[in-house]
Amino acid sequence: MGRRSARGDRLDAEMAEQVVPYDFLLDNELGWEPNAPAAVLLTDDFGRAALAQNAHPRDSDQRCVVLRWDMVIHAQLTPPNDEGRHEHRLYDAGLRDLLWLGVVHNSQLVDQLKPSWPRSGGSRAVPIHYVVVSKECVVEVVAVDVEVFRIAGRTRDAAGASFEGPE
Repeated sequence: MGRRSARGDRLDAEMAEQVVPYDFLLDNELGWEPNAPAAVLLTDDFGRAALAQNAHPRDSDQRCVVLRWDMVIHAQLTPPNDEGRHEHRLYDAGLRDLLWLGVVHNSQLVDQLKPSWPRSGGSRAVPIHYVVVSKECVVEVVAVDVEVFRIAGRTRDAAGASFEGPE
């Protein structure tokens, strides 16, 4: 049985992890090739991570879509693929309906990582748990922020180029 708040509501439901789509507030819808994204995730020792994927076939801009995170404390690109995604721990928390990029509210991963989160100016930055679905994997990154770049070339080259800045 779960704990109850002073109102009698179950606290478990209030604190459950929930995946929601992340909105960049861009002029054009962000997306990548859902069936052959050639996803590449790179990290460096400056606390950055970059995920590059091929552009969606209907996108007028065919340069790679690169998501670059700063102040990264955790980054992973792992199974399951789209056929096994129902086995992912976040599937029933909203991952099932996610098309591109999402954030995990009430993230257990963020809670686990808080003790190791770096301090900046005497206070801790606020970590965000990002999740990206791709044909062959799920990418999870805990970081302060994310930016989107469009960079020409192969995905592995575009991911590295994002550390130098956009074209």
